[in-house]
Amino acid sequence: MSRDPIRSPLPTLRPRWLATCLAGAALAGSLGWTSTVWASSQAQELARAEQRLVAILAQIERREINAALRAVAELTEEVPNFRAAQLLYADLLRMRTGSGPMGAQLAQTQTTPSISNRSVADQSIAPPEFFQGLQSELQRRRQAAVDLPPPGMIPSNFLHLSPSVRHAIAVDASRSRLYVFANGPQGMELISNFYVTVGRNGVHKRAEGDQRTPLGVYFVGRQIPGEKLPELYGKGALTVNYPNDWDRLQGRTGSGIWLHGVPSDQFARVPQASDGCVVLSNPDISFLMESIDRRTPVLIAEKLDWVTPQWTTQQHKQDSFMQGLEQWQAAWRQGDTQRLSALYSAELAGAEPLSKRRSRLSSYGPLANLAIDDMSVYNWREAAGEIRIVNLHVATKGGNSPTVRQYWRKQDGRWQIFSEDVLS
Repeated sequence: MSRDPIRSPLPTLRPRWLATCLAGAALAGSLGWTSTVWASSQAQELARAEQRLVAILAQIERREINAALRAVAELTEEVPNFRAAQLLYADLLRMRTGSGPMGAQLAQTQTTPSISNRSVADQSIAPPEFFQGLQSELQRRRQAAVDLPPPGMIPSNFLHLSPSVRHAIAVDASRSRLYVFANGPQGMELISNFYVTVGRNGVHKRAEGDQRTPLGVYFVGRQIPGEKLPELYGKGALTVNYPNDWDRLQGRTGSGIWLHGVPSDQFARVPQASDGCVVLSNPDISFLMESIDRRTPVLIAEKLDWVTPQWTTQQHKQDSFMQGLEQWQAAWRQGDTQRLSALYSAELAGAEPLSKRRSRLSSYGPLANLAIDDMSVYNWREAAGEIRIVNLHVATKGGNSPTVRQYWRKQDGRWQIFSEDVLS
């Protein structure tokens, strides 16, 4: 099937350093922040810190150095723990004296900054790596300002979201960016985007302790307020269900992958610094915790693939997977065990008898009366295979309606279920 002609990756910017910051920035006000009303003026200033930084970079591009210097001095005074802004301030001061960039100098030496300049969370990062990380942070924040997704485009992995899914989250690790979508009557709409940190060793998590962030489609579990967590997690955390059933099938291990905030002595962390979690500033994680429901989908990709909503609608309708899903629904209602057996993988059939699965669903009412009244479908593809993750809301007459989550895998041209759970 031919793809939408608008479907294309966003342009890649060639990285540079303070020559990058000083000569390449543009767009001060296009970061896509929402008009959310924050609880205090301090929170508002923190939420605007990135916009102010990008505005300063735009002033530098226009060679308005004095104005940029005044603005960055004000920014660092009001948000003193914004270390990327502090580095930019130092470089502007050094530029006025004819000296080289502070970050470049420190990256070439073993000069050790004070502990207060690196924060408790980043003390394990060597000084050269830390300052290179600050440089990368400046570049990626600037890139986010000039490379917003085309209006109306959404990630291709969101094939179909039911009306009950109020929001969706997508993380582009290559851009250190998290995108928040609202799902309403007119479909998905990008409402916010935030800078994020991922694992110190990048992405493609495979094992416990590898300091990598997993890639895949996950769902929000619990919300944990900051007062119940160590200082490392800032204002709080949203858990996600890594490892999911596809990860387990691939032998991936690890746990405790969260979206969380930063210690109070930091505004943000460098792009690759966590033990595998996705880390946001405290104002940004607060926004998510106020907005995001349990079971909100969280897509984490190395690079997002942006498409039009029309493309996903067409793909969903033409997907051969949908035929298998319809067969499953009909076979359950009719009690056709032979057809059902063909739709479940040998591994799953061996792990739990079909009769036990039918008994669990029938506890909600006669199987002949069950019907799917709400469905969301997510796509994931990698070298190990192509899968669909499906959340099905099963309607019952008694009102105690369960949600069934299934993982389907395409093998030898045929879709089969390799995992199925009834969620509470």
